[in-house]
Amino acid sequence: RGIIRVACPPGLVTYQVGALIAQFMLRHPEVQVHLHSTTRRVDVIGEGFDLAVRVREPPLEETDLVMRKLDESVHRLVASPTLLTRFGDPAGPADLAPWPSLDFGPSHGEHFWKLHHKEGMTASVRHHPRLVTDDVQLLSQGAIEGLGVALLPTVAVIGDLRAGRLLDLLPDWRPRPWITHAVFPSRRGLLPSIRLLLDFL
Repeated sequence: RGIIRVACPPGLVTYQVGALIAQFMLRHPEVQVHLHSTTRRVDVIGEGFDLAVRVREPPLEETDLVMRKLDESVHRLVASPTLLTRFGDPAGPADLAPWPSLDFGPSHGEHFWKLHHKEGMTASVRHHPRLVTDDVQLLSQGAIEGLGVALLPTVAVIGDLRAGRLLDLLPDWRPRPWITHAVFPSRRGLLPSIRLLLDFL
């Protein structure tokens, strides 16, 4: 019972964590969840959060917080069928350099896709995104509309891939999986409600 204060990125809330929290609350009707949906890296202790869910590209930075891995986030390069009609079917990562692209922000000086082949080869593709945003839904929609290639988490695009609105480009090439994890101040003194939510996630 009681209030659990959680911070989580909006994309993860939309595609995974939001539904899980709702299921958890149904199982535990005396629990209240105060969910802060933000792409900002929150100060867990300073802002009074019980836990924060984060998705980060490895390696993870060191922290004084306790970390618990929840999942791996597999990303893939996707594009609309109309974009392939314009540019053809790419044979390898280098073929994507001239394609229009979209990228997850905030914006920075140079944009690269760092890819790994299933047989051990690596490639780094520099691209010049037309759209840079920290909104995963907008990136997905932009890719569907044919604005450019986007590197997106599978969980965000699996429905569009199955429906044919997006195509999986270069399926043998992937970036390293990102790590979905929870951070919290201490294992000691965790309220039962917080421990149960961590176990459920």
